[in-house]
Amino acid sequence: MRTGRGRSASGNALLALSGQWGRYALQLLALVVFSRLLSPADFGLVAMVTGVVGIAYVIGDFGLSLAALQAEQLHADQRTNLFWYNTGIGFVVAALICVAAGPLASFYDDPRVAPVSMVLASVFLLNGIAVQFRTELNRELRFGVIAAADTLGQAAGFFGALVGALVGWSYWALVAMPVIAAVVTNAIIITWARWWPGWYRRGTPMRSLLTFGVNILLTQVINYVSTNIDQIAIGRVWGATALGFYNRAFQIARIPAQQVAAPLTRVVLPYLARLQGDPASYLEAVRKTQLALSTLLLSVLAFAAGTGDWLVPVILGDGWQESVPLLRVLCLAGALQAIGYVTYWVLLSQGKTGLLFATELGARLVMIALIIAAAAWGPLWVALAAAVGQALLLISAAFFALPRANVRAGPVLMPAFRPAVLFALAAVAAWIAGHLADTLPDIAALLIATVAFTAVCLPAMALPGYRHDVGVLLGFVRSVRGAEGNA
Repeated sequence: MRTGRGRSASGNALLALSGQWGRYALQLLALVVFSRLLSPADFGLVAMVTGVVGIAYVIGDFGLSLAALQAEQLHADQRTNLFWYNTGIGFVVAALICVAAGPLASFYDDPRVAPVSMVLASVFLLNGIAVQFRTELNRELRFGVIAAADTLGQAAGFFGALVGALVGWSYWALVAMPVIAAVVTNAIIITWARWWPGWYRRGTPMRSLLTFGVNILLTQVINYVSTNIDQIAIGRVWGATALGFYNRAFQIARIPAQQVAAPLTRVVLPYLARLQGDPASYLEAVRKTQLALSTLLLSVLAFAAGTGDWLVPVILGDGWQESVPLLRVLCLAGALQAIGYVTYWVLLSQGKTGLLFATELGARLVMIALIIAAAAWGPLWVALAAAVGQALLLISAAFFALPRANVRAGPVLMPAFRPAVLFALAAVAAWIAGHLADTLPDIAALLIATVAFTAVCLPAMALPGYRHDVGVLLGFVRSVRGAEGNA
């Protein structure tokens, strides 16, 4: 049996993604089930809270977990100190959320917001305690344990919330889900980490870790605000029901990136960092990573946009049709975000966290201003403003960030071009085919649209460019498998 450290990069990525795929499946199941058991207002109420207090997920470890992953060596005393930093941050964040619960309820003019905020605060304390234990598992490449913990925690949260919804808890069922998931996931992580912190050690060199972490934190905070200000603005101006429709569309469009791109950071970051001494191999790895990520994410987002008229009622049930136009625009925003994600990995792998923050700051401030201005016109205009903001981020990455990282923008971004064209055409074909079958039940129209989407994608493999892309992807898989024992 191979140890964690002897596993290939592809094996690590597969294990890292397996837990996310399990969570993805459970989140999709939750999307289907709870949309039929609860009302848009229930989802909107919880989204009001999570849109604001969710920033605590970003603040949760001050970027210190990524700093610990990026570090070549991490001494025992540094690990212990990081544990105490993270635990203290988690406690302070949870306390601040409890203090802010009353003012937040006044902001939304809804007294139910306060107790929901206080209960959700416990999640941040639990996550803060477990951050360094999870990081230890990451550094030891024990992705199987992390995958199991994430999946089991999500499953426990789902079944606990399902029982609550069935017995009439209404929105409290949605509140219970992340709390139960955090308890179970973090209990497994701590139990299996095979590490235990000591007391805080003064005099331990922490400055480089803290500097790296603070720059990541600033980037993540502005990223979070720009990504979630849309839900805050809609909840404030249009109320819980309108936000409920927006939130369900947002979840369908965002779940793929959450469950693929974000967790891969913990695999791709050390992989790219090791290749910095070989510029040609580094650029080739970046190009292949972009092709793989964009092919996967753009296919899912294009499919959701093209089949939304029938996908939404099949997934969410009757009464959610208002989410369809929102879904299409949010899928466009998600596609632009997916193409630009590799830039984040490039800058992070090179330790250029200051450049990363500078790159994102201007575009995201513009995005925030556009979303706030668009809120007066309605949720669809907010979604359009978010898409424009993602386009600005992509332009900023191409013309500002990558040249300063000594990486040409073309090889990084262009691998996404052919997949983008192909899946856009497939989405149009799916939309036309579905509307031709619009008199049929939604599930039948969705199946016909799916066939049309596939019928466009498969013949493209006969074209030289797409055959080349498939060859690159297969070669990439073979190469990382061939690196067995070298990771």
